[in-house]
Amino acid sequence: MSPFALLWFAVLPVMHPSSSASINGSGQSQEYTPSATATNAYIREYLGRLDRLSLKQTGPDRASIIMHMRRFYAALGNRPAWTNRQAVARLIEVIEDSANDGLVVSDYHLDEIRNYYTNPPASPDLMARADILMTDAVFTLMSHMRSGKVYARSIESDWNIAPPLPGQDYDRTLMSAVMGSKFPEIIQSLRPASSEYSQLRKGLIRMREIAAAGGWESVPSGPAIDKVGVADQRIPAIRRRLEVTGDVARLPVVQEAAAQKEEEKEHKEPSKRRTGKKDDTSSGADSLAIADTLRSIPVNPDELYTAELFEAVVAFQKRHGLNPDGVIGNETIKAMNVPVGQRIDQIRINLERYRWFLNSRGANYVMVNIPGFSVELVQNGLRRWNSRVIVGTPDNKTPVFRAEMQYIIVNPQWVIPPGILTKEAIPAIIRDRSYLQRKRLAVVDENGQRLSPASVDWSSYSGGSFPYRLVQASGDDGSLGRIKFMLPNKFMVYMHDTPSKDLFGRSRRAFSHGCVRVENPIDLAEVVLQDSVKWNRKKIQAAIDARKTRSIDLPRNFPVYIMYQTAFSEGDQLQLRPDVYDRDSRLLKVLDSQASSRFVDSATR
Repeated sequence: MSPFALLWFAVLPVMHPSSSASINGSGQSQEYTPSATATNAYIREYLGRLDRLSLKQTGPDRASIIMHMRRFYAALGNRPAWTNRQAVARLIEVIEDSANDGLVVSDYHLDEIRNYYTNPPASPDLMARADILMTDAVFTLMSHMRSGKVYARSIESDWNIAPPLPGQDYDRTLMSAVMGSKFPEIIQSLRPASSEYSQLRKGLIRMREIAAAGGWESVPSGPAIDKVGVADQRIPAIRRRLEVTGDVARLPVVQEAAAQKEEEKEHKEPSKRRTGKKDDTSSGADSLAIADTLRSIPVNPDELYTAELFEAVVAFQKRHGLNPDGVIGNETIKAMNVPVGQRIDQIRINLERYRWFLNSRGANYVMVNIPGFSVELVQNGLRRWNSRVIVGTPDNKTPVFRAEMQYIIVNPQWVIPPGILTKEAIPAIIRDRSYLQRKRLAVVDENGQRLSPASVDWSSYSGGSFPYRLVQASGDDGSLGRIKFMLPNKFMVYMHDTPSKDLFGRSRRAFSHGCVRVENPIDLAEVVLQDSVKWNRKKIQAAIDARKTRSIDLPRNFPVYIMYQTAFSEGDQLQLRPDVYDRDSRLLKVLDSQASSRFVDSATR
């Protein structure tokens, strides 16, 4: 007997028509009637319509769900599965909770299922439709939670991380989810279990609470507030903005009321406060007296940039990837004024990105976050090392992909890649032959022999097809610095040292041609080589000082994920970053579009 059949008999008391858990909750037993048989026929007809849809029409995710639905109902003899009212109520709760994962509840037929729960359909065709919609809701939500709603390759053309596949017992899991009302637990098990996901999910819930309470007010633009002690009329608005997101503690109620009263007084009597004039201004006041009066006007303490507020601004700047200098300038005001709805969408987008890969990432990896300009190394689920990085410019984007770090090169030479060769190097050489000497570039043929630059007709290669290599010698001022981390990939992108150390002090570090420059490469080399005797920091430095190019194999490959997360968490702190490559809007559009579940909706009408 098949696993489906065995499971069917195991849950038969729940599903049998004479069960006390009838659809209307009356507790009265029911027998199969011609209408029940007709319902079975409609289920079979609707599934047949879905079967006739092509893979090209529906996409791989929907094709898989349709296959599992067909097998599910075949195991039930095309009988209705949702005869337990309590199970329907739990399904509604689960769908509603999926909004906290940034998903769209209408993708799971929520309105119709609510209506079915309140007003059970009486006709066989509507009963069959309701049953299939609820089964589809569970199967679709499970699929979205396991690997995302959006097919990653449709957004990232170079995406090379395969989505996690269902386990061998997936059919039994689906049957158990529906028949045993275990779908809340199973969906929870499919949700990425990492703290990164759960903390970002909490961030979404908190941001929605802020939105429900009215969001935050905009802070007016103006001159930079550059130091503690400066007075500015925008300070109360800045404080209120930071109070909303918890960057600064709220004022005590009494103090807040007094501040509001003072602000109202300021609006009512602006001329009196700002000039010191009385209502019966005397005609004999001269300019000197007015100046003396102005100098004696006390500053409103609520408009002072205090040390406490300075620290709150620094915290806000750190959370938003800005220069944490405490200066309230245009960039900081711009970040404060991003609407709460836009921040909600930003978090939803990045929860979806997490679903693409977190369930298959493993416990050991190197992770580069492009808009975070950061890298970390994790072993056994614990962060062992992290650093700042420099990534590609918007015109030379660092691709999003997975690769295996296999070895490192000490004192690497740089072979100029084809893209840079055609776009930059050869045009520069044609303009000025001294470019080769300034960049310490040698012309090398296919046999590794150096050629005289004068022997090359550079102008004939302005359109490409250059038959030689341009090689830059290693050294402190070499483009790759002293260490290169090799992760073979089709993009010719790797991680390496750099002589341009000053760029790491910038808050936005998109300066490279696409490779990832690492601030502390010797630290990373020591961790990945995993040999405290043969390759400790002292030995690595000695290899560098020898000034010879050499390769050192890693004891085992390290998975490297180069990802794009504009929202993430560090501990319980929500981190938000600018969308440096303008990728968020496209993903949001697809995330908010109608899901492939629309085919089920159409097929059951």
